[in-house]
Parts: sequence; C-alpha cells; structure tokens
Amino acid sequence: MQTFTGRLIKSPIGRKLTLSIVLFSSIITLLTTGFQLVNDYKGDVDRISRQFSSIEKVNLDVLAASIWVIDERLINTQLNGLIQLPDITYISINDDSGQIWIAGAPTPENTIEKSFELFYSSGSDSIPVGTLLVQADLKAVYDKLLDRAIIILLSNAIKTFIVAGFILFLVWYFVTRHLHSLSQYCQQIDLDSPAIPLTFDKNNKKEDEFQQVSLAINGMQNQIRRSFSDIKKSKQELQESLADRERLLELETSYKDELSRQVKERTQELEQSLLVLKRAQEVLVEQEKMAALGGLVSGVAHEINTPIGICLTAASSQLIHIQELIKLIHSENATLEEINSILEEYQESCELIVSNITRASTLIQKFKTVAAQQSLEEKRSFNLKQSLVDNHEAMKILFGEQHVDVQFDLDPDLEITANQSLLKQIITNILSNAYSHAFKQMENGIILIKAQLKEDQLHISIQDNGSGISKEASTHIFEPFYTTNRSQGGTGLGLSAAFNAATLLKGNIKFEPESDLGGASFLISFPVTVPYHDSGTDFLPETFS
Repeated sequence: MQTFTGRLIKSPIGRKLTLSIVLFSSIITLLTTGFQLVNDYKGDVDRISRQFSSIEKVNLDVLAASIWVIDERLINTQLNGLIQLPDITYISINDDSGQIWIAGAPTPENTIEKSFELFYSSGSDSIPVGTLLVQADLKAVYDKLLDRAIIILLSNAIKTFIVAGFILFLVWYFVTRHLHSLSQYCQQIDLDSPAIPLTFDKNNKKEDEFQQVSLAINGMQNQIRRSFSDIKKSKQELQESLADRERLLELETSYKDELSRQVKERTQELEQSLLVLKRAQEVLVEQEKMAALGGLVSGVAHEINTPIGICLTAASSQLIHIQELIKLIHSENATLEEINSILEEYQESCELIVSNITRASTLIQKFKTVAAQQSLEEKRSFNLKQSLVDNHEAMKILFGEQHVDVQFDLDPDLEITANQSLLKQIITNILSNAYSHAFKQMENGIILIKAQLKEDQLHISIQDNGSGISKEASTHIFEPFYTTNRSQGGTGLGLSAAFNAATLLKGNIKFEPESDLGGASFLISFPVTVPYHDSGTDFLPETFS
C-alpha cells in the first residue's frame, strides 16, 4: 500500500494533472459561487423593496388617519406590527407638531431606509400630517450570504479534491504505471543479450494504445538488433577494407612519386617551350611594330608623293613650254596667239603646282597634328554648350547646304575649365566625319550631342542616325591614314587626331556599336574643373539645323 501511494504521489504527470484540475475547479467554483451570492443578494434586496412597497400601499393611509386624530394606541399598535416584518429594524413617525413615535433601534451602517410622506384625505383635499421613516438592516442578509458562501466553497472543495484524487488514481493506473514500466524496460535493453519482449499488465481483454506501443517497441527492437548485427558485419568488412586501403595508399604513394618525377621533367620541357614562345612573341611584336611603321611610312609617302609628283610633272611641263616659248620668240614666224597659248599652259602648270604644294603643306600640318604637336594652350573657363555650338557652326560652313539637325542635350549654364582648343579639335573632327560619311544617302540627318558631369569627369556622347560604321572598319577608325573615302580626298587623319587630342586631355574616346539613333556613337570622357555647377538645374534639348 505504501509503495502504491508513493508511486501515486510521486507521479509528475499525476501531480500536474491534479493541480490543473484543482485550479480549474477552484476558478469555476469561485465564479459560480460569486454569481449565486450576487443573485441571492439581489433577491434579498428586492424582497426588502417589496416590503417597503407593501407598507406604502397598505399602512400609509391608516397611519395618516391615526396621526390626524392623534390615536396613540392605534399608532403604537401599527408601529409594533410593522416592526415585526422581516428585516425591518427601525421605524419612526414625525408629525407636524414635532411629536415622534419610534419602534426598534436605528443602525448607523449597512442599512436600507426609505421615507414616506403621510397625507390625510379630507374630501377632495390631501393634508400633510407627518413623515414615516422605515429602516431595514442588511447585516442579516450579509451573514446569510457568508454562511452560504462557506458551505458552497467547502462542499465544492471536498468534491474537487475527491474528483482530483480519483483522476490521479486513474492516470496512474491507466497511464503512469505503464510509462514507468516502459522506462525501466528501455534502461535494461542490452543489444548483446537475448531479446525480451515488452509486455504491459492488461487492464482488459481489448487492445489499447499501450498494447500498440509494446508491439511497436518490440518490432523496433528487433529491427535495431538486426541493424546492430549488420553494423558488426560492416565493421568487420570496414576493417578489412582499411587494410586494403593501406596497401592501396602505399601503391598510390609510389605512383605519386613516379608522377612527380614525370611532372618535373614535363615542367622543364614546358619552361623551355615557354622561353621559345617568349622569343617568338618578341619577334612577332617587333614584326608588328615594323609593319605598323611600314604602314605609317607608306601612308605618309603616298599622301606626300601624290602632290609632289604632280608638281614635278607640272614643272617638267613648264620647262618644255619655256623652251617652246624661247624658240617661238626667236623665230621670225611667231604670232601673238601662239605665245598666248604657251603662256596660258604655263599659267595652268603654275596653278597646279601652287595647289598641290598647298595640299602638301596641309598634309604636313595634319601629320604634325597626328604626332601630337598641338598648341598646348593654357586651360581656361568657358560655357560648354556655347563652345559646342560655335564648333558646329564653324565646321558646318565647309559642307555647304547639306541639311543636318544637330540637337544638344546638356545643361546650358554648365561652365568648365579645360583646354578648349583640344576639345574643339575632338568635336570638329567627329562632326566632320559624320557630315562626310554618315549622311551620303539621306536627306534629313540628325546628330545628338549629350553632355553630363559626373564628379570631376565630363562625359560627352555624339550620336547620329546615319549609315553607321561597319564592324571591320570600326577596329581601324582611330589609326592614322585609315579611310574609306580616299578616292574623294579623304586622308584618314580626322579621328586619329581626335584620339590624340583626347589623350592629351588625359581622357579617352571610344566608338560604341549601338546607339539610340541607329547610327554611329562616340563617347568622350576627360577630367575637368567646374567653377560652379547647379546639378539640380532642369534643361531641355535644343535643335540646330
């Protein structure tokens, strides 16, 4: 019995369940008791109110008539009758003359009292004769409520503890003792010993959840034992595999040593091959340099040789004309027309010499430009938009009536400090290249010039809607003397000069294969100094034709 009681009391689940039942039952008991006591209190107060209403309906007229005739015996009889009513503890009557009749003793607190005015009816008149005060004591009501609360609480407490104890016993009998048996069984499991199946004391002949638990645990134990046996076999096989692995590692070490030796030999061969390749690369670089130099010299020779050859031919022609003129002058049959004809041919030769010498001089100036012999003037501040507009207007004169809409998308108030001459050279050459090549088969060409300042870098984008530049030509456009328009007088020095000018500005220029307008697109960026720039200024693109 002591063992059973000890297990019953020590059961954590039972204690928690009992405590939960007691707390829940106590809360329900308190709520129901409070609700019942409130209802009882309201009933007692309502009963007292009904007694006051009964006194008002039955006794007021009789008391008023007794006071009117001052019948002491009848007044006292009525007061004694009223004082006998339940819960009525004090009654007093005050008439108009100041006389007082009292029954009972007044209570200073925990009372309900009500005053009634007494009127004597004489014919159709109501004459006030006094005041009736009735007082009811609530102490008896409180005492009755207290006794009832104690009885209810005690009876519910006894019932709650009895039910909780019975539930605790049921929990132990149906759940806890089986869980205790299960924990002891699990602690005694030994995989090296023979399996002993788990069984529970059956409460009835029907299978319950614990019977299902025992079947599941027995099945799991058998599965674990089989797995343990397999693990033992796997361990033995693993040990054997480790022995084999040791032998394989020894073989692998020998193979690695052999491989390392072969790698070293191969590395030496590769190093020698690399030296050979470096020598070949140096030779190729020198060859490329010589080829580039040859191309440059060939271009310069071709461009200079043409006007000089024309001048040489014209000069030789002049010598012949002079000899003819001398013979004609010394002859006797010379005519003025023949002399004029020879002089006109001589004049044409002179004009041809002058024009070609001028062309050669211009080419030499462009060569000097390509060779970065620009005028390195001092930096100065200027309005970027106005400078771009002026550059376009000055360049546009060279192309006659060719119609092109030039749009500017930049801050009109942007002032920068930079080499304006180099910037003019870049812009003029790019615009001139667009006028010369982009709009050959178009009537209405468009050029869009954008400029944006990011920190200390000025970024200028120049786009057009022309025919664009082929992929093959785009890789050579910045090379000196490269041109696709040589037959029409192109020298291939414009974009090369623009590239050199961008380099002198410590910036760069590059060609973009894609543009918003569909034609060519050039991006120029170089560092500038901004005296003052309001980045929040709004501006709209402007168009110039």
